[in-house]
Amino acid sequence: MRRREVGLLVLGALCAVALSISGGGCQPEGDTFAPAGPGGTTGEGGGVEVSSGEGARAGEAGAETTGSGDEGGGRGEQPSAARVVTIEEITTGAIAGDTVVELKGVVAMSPKFFIDSIRSGACLWGVFLSSPDLAETAAHSGILAVSRSDALTDENGEPACPNLESASAGDPFPDDVAPGDLLDVIGETTYFSSSSCRDTCGDLLCDPAGDPPETAQSCRQDCGASPELIGQSAVGQYQIEWIKSATRRGRTDVPAPHVVTAEEAVKLGSPAETAFYHAWGGVKVRLEGAFEPVLRTDAAGEGAVVGAYGNIHLQGGPVQVGDKLYTIGGAQSACHKGPIYSSVDVVFTRVDGFVYNNFCIWSLQPASKCTDIAPPSEDCAAANPMCP
Repeated sequence: MRRREVGLLVLGALCAVALSISGGGCQPEGDTFAPAGPGGTTGEGGGVEVSSGEGARAGEAGAETTGSGDEGGGRGEQPSAARVVTIEEITTGAIAGDTVVELKGVVAMSPKFFIDSIRSGACLWGVFLSSPDLAETAAHSGILAVSRSDALTDENGEPACPNLESASAGDPFPDDVAPGDLLDVIGETTYFSSSSCRDTCGDLLCDPAGDPPETAQSCRQDCGASPELIGQSAVGQYQIEWIKSATRRGRTDVPAPHVVTAEEAVKLGSPAETAFYHAWGGVKVRLEGAFEPVLRTDAAGEGAVVGAYGNIHLQGGPVQVGDKLYTIGGAQSACHKGPIYSSVDVVFTRVDGFVYNNFCIWSLQPASKCTDIAPPSEDCAAANPMCP
């Protein structure tokens, strides 16, 4: 069985080039290991064993469509030995890591987005998937599928990843994959946990700017400085990676996001909630209430709602709301640019987003700054109030 490559790129040249072309924050390629549990090997975790096999999902008839990846995505091996499993079996630890599996009739919950580039010259792309036949998302019902393509060469002869606004990603997922698509997906089970999240500070790193602290000493100082700091987490995320094929079978309704309870909201802002993140990682949820932002400092030294990397920090957790799924570097469309909130008096009443470990920080990642956030970004009405 093909083993996953391990490459870590935090601020290297390849990531810098890729970000200038494709956009999004860097999530370094990290270590993979399967948590302990049914079929697991190392680490924390485990869960309840669920029934094997996921029945075919009845949906609208449509032509089968697959992505364009040939060399990327780990498609060099034949998927004939794939074991048919459910998302729940993967996210409860019932399936061992590095197992070739097939998810049948799962529901795409997001468009395809750029995750990162790695030292081997591959581009990583993500699509969130949900179990079928759900009216509302639930614990263990979602997972991130990570596919790969080879980096291109830009005009300067440097490796770069395609810009999704104007070019094909070249990975196994269809470029136009959209929420509601019914998919059969073959890939390998993994558990993403970056070694960069476990520094000499221990398992919890803190940084008010949302970026990795430069030194262990500054980390220790920051960790006790304010209850509003966003904590970095060593808790990993179940994924299906090395996607070998993704075949579209039809369309269906997208399940409504689970409304986060008050108790769950507290856990969403705590980096050490292993059981919570194993259950809800990869799931789209809804945060409701009245949340003021934790103000950042802009270049002029003034208070700002949106940080330098497009993140919004909400009080009451705190919870980081990111723009990774929809922001594309050099975007022509306003839909693919970061959120805009000019008034520091804004109060957020709803955020729909995927529970996602992005660069060591568990956060909510909306798929749209117009429809997944209330109030929406200020440029939505002028550009497109229904940005996908």
